[in-house]
Amino acid sequence: MHHRFTEEQLMIKELAQRIAEEKIKPVRQKYDEEAIFPWDIVKELAQTDLFRVFIPVEYDGMVEEGLGITNMCIVTEELSKACGGIALAFAGSGLGAFPILLFGNEEQKKKYLPQIASGEKLAAFALTEPEAGSDAGAVRTTAKRDGDYYILNGNKIFITNGGEADIYTVIALTNPEKGARGASAFILEKGTPGFEFGKKEDKMGIRASATRELIFNDA
Repeated sequence: MHHRFTEEQLMIKELAQRIAEEKIKPVRQKYDEEAIFPWDIVKELAQTDLFRVFIPVEYDGMVEEGLGITNMCIVTEELSKACGGIALAFAGSGLGAFPILLFGNEEQKKKYLPQIASGEKLAAFALTEPEAGSDAGAVRTTAKRDGDYYILNGNKIFITNGGEADIYTVIALTNPEKGARGASAFILEKGTPGFEFGKKEDKMGIRASATRELIFNDA
C-alpha cells in the first residue's frame, strides 16, 4: 500500500520544518542544558495553528475526517529533527487530547478540545505509576464515587507536560477487582483541590520536556 501526503499535509510538513529551523535550532542547546520548558515555541506553534492539525473542525481544529494522527506525527517528526524535548511538548498535548476525542462525551469535547486546538492550554496523559510502570492492569490510583463526583487518590510518575499542562487525562481504578477492565479515564484540570505536582525529573536528555510526578490526595 502506498501512502502519499495530501497537499495540506505537505504544507503542514513545510511549516513545521520552518519553525524547527528558524525558531527551535537557535535555542535548543540552551533549553536542553537548562531544562527550560519551551513556552515561546508553544506560542509559535499556537499562532501558526499547528495544534489544530489533530483536532476535528467541529472543535475548532483542521481535521475534516479521521483522527488527525498522521498530521500530528508529521509535525512531531519535523520538530524532533531540531529538538526531541521541544517536540514532546507538542506531542504530549496530542496524547492527552486523544482520549477525550475518542471517548469523551460531547460536553467534554466542546469544553476542552477547542482550548487544546488553539494552543491556549496544553494537555497531558497520566498512566505511569511507581509500582506499575505503564501497565494499565497494575495501576493503583483509585477513583471512588462520592455523589456526583469521583475522588482520586494515588500517584503518577514520568508524566510528559506534567506541571505545565492545564488539562490531564488520568487513568484510575473505579473497580479494582476487575483489574485493567476496572480502570477509567478522568479529566482533571490544573488547580483542582487535592491535585498537586511532585518533583520534576532531572533527566540526562530531552530536558526541554517537563516530566513530573502527579499527586492525588482526595482530588
